[in-house]
Amino acid sequence: MIVLFILMSTLMRKYISGVCRIKTSNKAVQVCETQLNAVNSVLKEITFEDDQRALLILEARNRENHNLLDSHCDPRLCFQRSYTSNRRPEDNEWSSLQFNNKLKSHHKAKKFGAMSGEDKSNFDAEAFKEANPKVSVGWAASAMRSGDEKKIQLMKAKSDHLQEMWQERKDKVPVMNQFRDYLKESDNPYSFVVFLLNDSHDLHVHKTTTYSYAVCKEFCGWLFSSQCNVKNKNQVLTPEIKLDALSVTMRYHTVMFQLVLKIYELRHQGNGYMLPEIKRFLEKKKYNECALLAGHLGLQDHFTIDEIAVPLILQNKLNLLETYLRGNSGQQMLVVQFLDRMCEKGYNINNLVSSMSVPDVKMSHLQKKSISKLATRLAKLYEIPNDLIPNIVTARGLGALRFLLYKRYIENSMAAGSWEDMVENAVGDNETLQLELVEQLQWYNDAKSAAKWANFYKIPDEKLSHPVIEERKRLAEGPTSAPAAVGGEESWEDELMSVDGMDAYYYKLNLDPSSIQLVDTKEKYHECISRLSRPGLTIGVDSEWKPSFGNTTQRIALMQFATSDQIFLLDMITLHSLLHKSDWFLLANALFCNEEMIKLGYGFDSDLKMVVKTYPFLKEPLTHLKRTVDLEKLAAKVIDKAINLMPDTVGDSDDEGLEDKDSGVNVKFQAVEQRGLSELVRQCFGKPLNKGEQMSDWERRPLRNTQIQYAALDAFVLLEVYERLKETAKREKMEIDVEPPVTVKWSKDSKLDRMKAKAKNYRPPKSTFTPKPETTAYLGSEMEPGQFRVVVDSMLQGLGRQLRNCGVDVQILNYDEDHQKAVQAAMQENRIVLSSGTPYQTICSKIGAERCYNVDNTLPAKEQIVGVLQHFKVKVKKEDILSRCQ
Repeated sequence: MIVLFILMSTLMRKYISGVCRIKTSNKAVQVCETQLNAVNSVLKEITFEDDQRALLILEARNRENHNLLDSHCDPRLCFQRSYTSNRRPEDNEWSSLQFNNKLKSHHKAKKFGAMSGEDKSNFDAEAFKEANPKVSVGWAASAMRSGDEKKIQLMKAKSDHLQEMWQERKDKVPVMNQFRDYLKESDNPYSFVVFLLNDSHDLHVHKTTTYSYAVCKEFCGWLFSSQCNVKNKNQVLTPEIKLDALSVTMRYHTVMFQLVLKIYELRHQGNGYMLPEIKRFLEKKKYNECALLAGHLGLQDHFTIDEIAVPLILQNKLNLLETYLRGNSGQQMLVVQFLDRMCEKGYNINNLVSSMSVPDVKMSHLQKKSISKLATRLAKLYEIPNDLIPNIVTARGLGALRFLLYKRYIENSMAAGSWEDMVENAVGDNETLQLELVEQLQWYNDAKSAAKWANFYKIPDEKLSHPVIEERKRLAEGPTSAPAAVGGEESWEDELMSVDGMDAYYYKLNLDPSSIQLVDTKEKYHECISRLSRPGLTIGVDSEWKPSFGNTTQRIALMQFATSDQIFLLDMITLHSLLHKSDWFLLANALFCNEEMIKLGYGFDSDLKMVVKTYPFLKEPLTHLKRTVDLEKLAAKVIDKAINLMPDTVGDSDDEGLEDKDSGVNVKFQAVEQRGLSELVRQCFGKPLNKGEQMSDWERRPLRNTQIQYAALDAFVLLEVYERLKETAKREKMEIDVEPPVTVKWSKDSKLDRMKAKAKNYRPPKSTFTPKPETTAYLGSEMEPGQFRVVVDSMLQGLGRQLRNCGVDVQILNYDEDHQKAVQAAMQENRIVLSSGTPYQTICSKIGAERCYNVDNTLPAKEQIVGVLQHFKVKVKKEDILSRCQ
């Protein structure tokens, strides 16, 4: 055997000396790898112990060291020679693993700098380069960092096996089961998965149906399952492996990034070593990838807004912009302030575009109006103080001012007093808005009102147009208070309407005004609560607050409670400073949570949301509402089935306006009166509500008499509407619950609140992988379909119908029914709940896994029913089919 080995060594020496004479280092590397593989293949034919084979290979390599160095061949052997030339022969018996670890330590120290705790003196890069001038030091490090050849060959074999199974099998479950077995065997599953991804045949495919994506997704599920055997995560999940995973994932696309971000825990303190990966994309001007990486890795502070954020704005990639800014208040403020500068009068967007040299700029989205809308939205989303964004505040005020002018002059749906209040609030002390108001009034051909507002804001003549100056002279020394009316013609119409009586057109309060009581002291408050909490009452509830144009925070200003003989108006602005938490809890518990009285509202969700927004501590008690009826939802059921709510008006036309025969004016109800509570009142009683005071400054004190009348009527009319709806339901013999159960949807955060929370606090993206809950094995005996009683979730209605066709006793939830009803049916009627996903987990936590079954909602109903019947051992016979349809 020794003679055979000597003969082999001689042949190898001749082979290497004749072949490894090449000019480039890359060719040398290839040839060197070829001859080493040849040595390995020959030695495998001879029976040796593993240790002996390793020593023989090492000895063969050492004998050829000089030839390899002269040819600038395998850098690993060059590296070995540079560190073993001064060692004794007996010290050269290093194991392959020790040798690789030493080079790996150098590579890690070089690549991650201060993160590596290894002594950098272990590898002298200058000495290595001097001995091997044509060999890359970086290549030498990367060639050795993956470990010994045996492990690589084993991983390659496993990778080939998995890919072969993936391509041959239509059913991918066995492939993933084999993959999980390989994960259990691996000493470092994280490194193994990176190898599989790097070796994948479809890594470049931008889809979620690929082998590489399936490997990532399955690995994520395995990590969070009971099968995971990774114990020393901090040791196996090294920064080096994290960087490898990120590099492989982002090589072609970003489909797997969200999964890899979660699996490899890429977002953490001290992950700055990933910056080169982002800068690589930045050099190529791939801003999508830059934003995605920097945003999710939390590395935004390493870049200026000109590098990533501004290019995203120019390319109109606003969703990516928000992803990039998420969780970084500093960058959010800088971007909004940049947009504020873009809103400045005279700003030249073309200069910005030419200086940035950003490809694919969307000029059509860079107009002043678009930029102003974006800036206003982001300023509201990120809650940037107004004093830091003066141009955005002005733009927001211009929008509010134009809206108010439209409501007054075009739609004519605001009372004069309400309109003036809101204009004052929208304009404020902003000189630009003051001038804009005067100009807009002149454009609406109302020079008189323009002159009055110019006097009110003391605008000098040199800033006014000639018609306004002339009108100002005619007014002479007019009052400098807020104009009492918006113009002569409009004021005359308001006066005419009041003289003729608004009762002819709008529904009026059927209660003496003396029955309206304003509650603005602590004593009156407790007296009000005492009178309202009497058993058997029906109470109409409504609330008012000041409209916001983005420059103020809304809060509840007035709450109205109406009984059949009295109306209480709670001055919430005044009471806010007089009452304590215990007083407010009394309101929630004695009224809203009291089962002995009925509370009526219209669009109750918005009222309760505003109460909770103003007093957050009331959210918990208000979730226990009792006997609270939303007339908006009740009316939808009654009107849908009723032919006419007013039997005495059959044949009357509600579409034609009422004509004043003297003036010839055709009075039509405006759009604001053709919806909501006003329209419901019209359907019940023939006249709509006057909504002129709806957009009032409800925080101003004292309240105007028109505001008091409006607020009182909004609460009192609920009692009358409720009675009419009950009468209609009874007359039409409708089977309708006139006290439908309330929901707590109002307690959920609004979309804006969720967006603000998301913008403030970064949360890792939800993985597309959802662990499948394991269904408890059924231990009962076989049963007939008639004995099998189930309640089926609304998302599985197809399965429910199939089961019913087989004779099963099935109760199917409607789409608007809560899962709590399934829980009640399971407990009260002894039924099995069939559900899926998150609802299954919720229901399972309440009634136990033995009363639930998790249905695979990716399967068609015909396949789902087979799984259900087999699991519960239900034997269906021919006579059972359609037995419940007879």
